[in-house]
Amino acid sequence: MEEDHTGRNAGSPEEGRNAEPPEDERNAGTSEDSGGRFSDFSENLAQSMQAAHSVLSAASAGMEAAGSTAGAALGGPLGAVVGSLVTNRKIWKIAAAVFAALFLWMFLLVNMVGIILSYLGFLNADDYAGQAQSTELSNVKARIEEIFSDESQKTEVLALIEGKRDEVLSEITADQQEKYEGYMLAVTDEYESRLKNNLSHYLAVLLEETWENTTISSFLGYFGQYGNLSTTLTSPYDAYFQEAANTYQVPVALLLAMGKVESEYNPNIVSSAGAIGIMQLMPSTATALGATNPYDPYQNIMAGAKYVSQLLDMFSGYSNCLELVIAAYNAGPNAVIRAGYQVPAYTETQNHVKKVMGYLTLYAEGTDSETDLEDAGGDSGSGETGGSDGSAEDTSDAFALLMMAVSENLDDFFSWSMTGEGSIEREEIHYYVRYESGAEEVSIETYESEKENGADAYCETVTVEERTADYTLAVALDTAVSAKSSGYSYKFVTNESIFNKMLFAIQYLSGGVSAAKKAFLSLFSWTDFVTGGSASDSYYGSIDATGDTITYDTVGDCVKSVTYFNQTEEPWASITYGSSTIRRSGCGPTSLAIVISTLTGGNVTPEMTAAYAISNGEYVAGVGTSHSFPTNAANHWGLTCERVGKNQMDYVVSSLKAGKLVVEICEAYTITGSGSGHFIVLTGVTQEGYITIADCASRERTAKVYSVETIRSYGRDLADGAFWIIGK
Repeated sequence: MEEDHTGRNAGSPEEGRNAEPPEDERNAGTSEDSGGRFSDFSENLAQSMQAAHSVLSAASAGMEAAGSTAGAALGGPLGAVVGSLVTNRKIWKIAAAVFAALFLWMFLLVNMVGIILSYLGFLNADDYAGQAQSTELSNVKARIEEIFSDESQKTEVLALIEGKRDEVLSEITADQQEKYEGYMLAVTDEYESRLKNNLSHYLAVLLEETWENTTISSFLGYFGQYGNLSTTLTSPYDAYFQEAANTYQVPVALLLAMGKVESEYNPNIVSSAGAIGIMQLMPSTATALGATNPYDPYQNIMAGAKYVSQLLDMFSGYSNCLELVIAAYNAGPNAVIRAGYQVPAYTETQNHVKKVMGYLTLYAEGTDSETDLEDAGGDSGSGETGGSDGSAEDTSDAFALLMMAVSENLDDFFSWSMTGEGSIEREEIHYYVRYESGAEEVSIETYESEKENGADAYCETVTVEERTADYTLAVALDTAVSAKSSGYSYKFVTNESIFNKMLFAIQYLSGGVSAAKKAFLSLFSWTDFVTGGSASDSYYGSIDATGDTITYDTVGDCVKSVTYFNQTEEPWASITYGSSTIRRSGCGPTSLAIVISTLTGGNVTPEMTAAYAISNGEYVAGVGTSHSFPTNAANHWGLTCERVGKNQMDYVVSSLKAGKLVVEICEAYTITGSGSGHFIVLTGVTQEGYITIADCASRERTAKVYSVETIRSYGRDLADGAFWIIGK
């Protein structure tokens, strides 16, 4: 298939469309696409609310004033007619009743999240978030213990960890031999005393701190309404397809079918439109999705799966969701929306959908029956499943995710330190034989031999004191999920994604309060329903986030390009930062390195800013970087810095337009989706009013743009403010 999956398809004009649709169809995740018709509805609803509010407010000034206000609100000749009509008292009573009903309906709709959760007994958003976080951690721990019930799987995980432990012990031994020759080595091993016996707890905290919501859902076995799809297809890259499915909570069968039709699993194929590789991604789309080399099968499949997951979210409320997703991947989501949420009437797209669907089979929930999706029109039903074969007992997929997480984070498991010199008393047995010349100390072997031959052999026990070099092999993993700040509030139902989640939630209400509460605490991610919840609030972008310099199309005097560093990439990732590494804890120093290098024109690296933080006492063990660091680091390198709060977003935006950069401290479970806070850099403002960023932990997030409200919601509620405005 030769398509541009930003929406530009290689289909011919003879098939009923231009070879290159309008620009708005090329980016799958724009704000227009992600809202769909519900976004248009929300916008119209907001305008109606403003007009209605004007009329009702004017009512207190009398009927004439109300009529004039109504006419002004509606505008035009029709407005004048309406304005005269509403001066009639009977009509006004009817209109008032209509407006009152409209306001009540809008209030219930927009506040649906808070209303339902209050009905379920949660006192407020903080109460819900706290209970849901605790439940999720317990569920993750239980899942790990389920995995460890298979001794072979537990042994593999322990082998990885013990291999790293042995590396650290080797470092300790080398240090002792170099610096304390002649001393006895004494090691306090926290792996044996702490980690080994509480492994499921430590790993659960690690996963909560590092994984995004979709990965946690996959790990727990919540594959969603399309988890029971199957296919007989296989490929040379089955392991990659499975990992992508687990990571982005997408049915592996769907990915295999799409890869088959798109490219016959050929990683080197390039379409006439320029789409590359197995999942046929355009270069700009691949970059925005995190694939720096779209010819690499692993990167291409992972990026394609991420795009499919976005489309599944977009069309999840429709019974023909699978068909719409496949069609949108081929022709662009706007084409699907313009077709009334049906497969567009393009011959190529319709044939493409049939080919993909033809490779898929649906197993109806709770039965062994099969449904051919091409014949069934793509109605998937619903249900949840765990494991690759649909069995709740199969933990192989979850085990693969756990092994990957352990492998990726091994460097953060242990640290070591020399804790001092000491001494110990120990008993030694000395062996002697009396010869004619006198008593002589001998080895135990000689002692036993001589004694057996009748010699005068004897032994004595003596107490000796020996110097020791004392070391600690410490477990560096967190014992609890990072503390969250209070001040959460429920999200308003203002987009189709949240609206569809609430529709699914309402279904659980039919099972009673207990069932619905369990669903909110377990089957949904708690971040779906509280402000700032996750990076899914962002808008899909096409900024080229590759390379060491990132360029932005921004307005006014905004910084047009920044010197970019990524804390997860070498040479910075493995550099020590206090008791941690830059990769794990160095978002503060890396963000400031971006700001300082960009504004000064110098080459101030994350290693340099991390060293400054350490020397200035602004690294906090087990926590990260102190909030005093951005100001002090900016001043140290000759820059100005002003700290402001979330209530001054207008000032933040105007500062960006004036050529300054802004560092933001984000709350846990916001932009990263993980349980740790995170520093990012705001770089400018687009023509449309969105904010561009440089995220030192993600080129993918750097490639997107964000609404001002989304950026505000990410910020921590701190008395001194969540934003540092830095300039020359």
